[in-house]
Amino acid sequence: MTAHPPLLRLRRKYEVDESYWLVRRSRSFSGRLLFTLRRAALTFKWGRVPHIWELSFIVRMRELENVGLTFDEVLRSTLPQLFGEDPSHVLRFCVGRKARCSPERFARSISKMFGTSARSVLGSIKRLADEESLLKKKAPLEPPIQLLLEAIRRSEAGMIAAQPNKPQGRP
Repeated sequence: MTAHPPLLRLRRKYEVDESYWLVRRSRSFSGRLLFTLRRAALTFKWGRVPHIWELSFIVRMRELENVGLTFDEVLRSTLPQLFGEDPSHVLRFCVGRKARCSPERFARSISKMFGTSARSVLGSIKRLADEESLLKKKAPLEPPIQLLLEAIRRSEAGMIAAQPNKPQGRP
């Protein structure tokens, strides 16, 4: 058996040497620049620097939306547990239609309403939003074709029952 020489890693034509000092500095600078620009865009959008607990609430609600739960469904199930039936209805009405559909707008409007107490409200909603229990509560939707098939079966059964009995033959 012959020993093969170690494979040499050939550089591509436009590959950059990572050990070069200018490359390292530019990568770290670009990373910091992107972080600063994202934070500036978020600050401009919110009109202030958002708190960490607001951002974690938004991230958690986005995760639930990826699972298949809409934000409005999450609010409908968690707010009555938190405030009671009537106050939760009033709160959902006061935040507005757009805020009921967007976790970011909801967090902003709750922060405007409650001030620093919004942290406990958003934290409680985040804790109560357990995806397993919410998915169990969510009724499985029947496909529209299934409803159509059921209606056809019922109408056929009704037509068969409505037909008069014909005599089989002469006695």
